[in-house]
Amino acid sequence: MSSLQQPQQKRPRCESNDTNISSEIIAKSNTNINLLSLPDEALNNIISYSRPREECLVWQWIGILSQTCRSLRRFSKTYAPTRIVLKDFKCYTRLNGSGDRSVDVRVGFLKSLRDCSWKRQHLKELHVDPESILLRWRVKARGINECNDIRVLLHTLLTTQTSFPELEWLDIELQSSEIFTFDLIDAQTLQRMPDALPALHKLCLSQCFKSGIREISPCRFKRFFNSLHTPLTSLSLSGPHWMTDAHIEAIMPIIGENLVRLELVDCVAYDGRSLNGHTEEETLLSCSGLIPIAQHCKQLKSFSMVGSNITTGGLDMILRANTGITTLNLSDSHQLNSRAVDIISKYLPRLEVLRNYWPNAETDWLSDDSLIALVDAQERESGGSGIFLKQIGLWADTGEQQLTIRGIKYAIEKGVKEIEINKEDLYKSIVDLGSAVQLYQAHYDHYIDGSLYEREPVHKNR
Repeated sequence: MSSLQQPQQKRPRCESNDTNISSEIIAKSNTNINLLSLPDEALNNIISYSRPREECLVWQWIGILSQTCRSLRRFSKTYAPTRIVLKDFKCYTRLNGSGDRSVDVRVGFLKSLRDCSWKRQHLKELHVDPESILLRWRVKARGINECNDIRVLLHTLLTTQTSFPELEWLDIELQSSEIFTFDLIDAQTLQRMPDALPALHKLCLSQCFKSGIREISPCRFKRFFNSLHTPLTSLSLSGPHWMTDAHIEAIMPIIGENLVRLELVDCVAYDGRSLNGHTEEETLLSCSGLIPIAQHCKQLKSFSMVGSNITTGGLDMILRANTGITTLNLSDSHQLNSRAVDIISKYLPRLEVLRNYWPNAETDWLSDDSLIALVDAQERESGGSGIFLKQIGLWADTGEQQLTIRGIKYAIEKGVKEIEINKEDLYKSIVDLGSAVQLYQAHYDHYIDGSLYEREPVHKNR
């Protein structure tokens, strides 16, 4: 009797419960065997259905998948995320954890990232914000907020040759009143970063520089950008205490041609310190630094010059050379006057985002009349079909401002959809309008367009 005929003769006798259970086990075994024998594409598709939605949980899921079956190990690494948001590992709930208890696994994860090259091989983005480095439980008695282990591990990852062979976006944004000295980026770190990040295209370094006069000279700064393996399309710098117009003049001939986004936020140089530790003199970026930007940058879409001494003449020079700018941030620029809006209307008729944080009541360039004039100019540009301006940033300090609810109301009626705001009286006035505008509250002093920045919606019924 052939083996093909035997199952047909035995099947009528499979009537007991025990036999039925055995048959189910055999069937499941056969199913498992058949599953592993499927073509790679089909098996890969089936496995993908169990992949967690949260990126931070995928790493643990990969480990479980690798340990479940040796045959599945070859698939596991192909699921590695291409983006890391470090703060997601601060309050982390494991896949097999007990209840909702969360743990801090940032240091452990960075160690595994350092030790396992395959985890870094195809990464495209690395994002580090204040919550990524602040201790979960602050050591208040000793005045310690930042985790030194995280700083050391990040430094190692950013200075090891070909550490991130495919990383395109490095985003370190540390604006926070709780962070005092993280001192991650200095001259030596910059020198090694190009070889560690050979595919870098977008760079954001905010409030992460080592403090100290002339910590990074224009020559060393130029050497860093000269050593990059790929052209930068986005550069966002915030908070260096050694940056002057000379630094801008040194790097723009190298990187200006390919830049689509350029942000220089609170870039100053301290010339010296008095005996009691207070700053004697600070030098802000000025129109001298704008000259090389205007000469070499011709395709900017996003431009920020924050906390500077630029004038309307310098602004005219930049915007005339980059009429495609759609996002403009001129916050804390007290040398500008009301003519700034005329220049913006002239060269940027399709501007979509305008920010003016920390205005000064006496020298503020954005007033009710100037905002209304800007909106009207855009409406004329569109032939009466609406305006292009969709978002305004109005993170204001205390005191009277030239821009009041009159100008804001007019902009909203004409089509502005989003407003970043913190001033209580303006907030209440906007709510009273009953409009559909979305209100946001920025987390930090200045919005960095080149960062994975978060804005918190302001609920109107609070």
